Amino acid sequence: MMVLKRHFLIYIFTLLSFLSCEISDITPENYWPKPGDRLDRVESFWGAPDDRDSYYDGDLFVITYYYYDEGVYIDFIDNIVDLVGTLE
Repeated sequence: MMVLKRHFLIYIFTLLSFLSCEISDITPENYWPKPGDRLDRVESFWGAPDDRDSYYDGDLFVITYYYYDEGVYIDFIDNIVDLVGTLE
């Protein structure tokens, strides 16, 4: 009886482990940065920017990435996306 309980608990634990895994269907072709994404996530999908700029806005250090092919610029504060804007 004890062996059956142990096997049952292992089975339940394994099942819950698989169910808790998040499967991402995001690819470089369908990724679009959004506020809250990290800088390394943007670079992992879109690569290095075509151009970049950095400046201080008061106490905040802002890094701006420019992706000309996508027509966007991205402002990062503390390596987190703050704003995604379009280049015109």
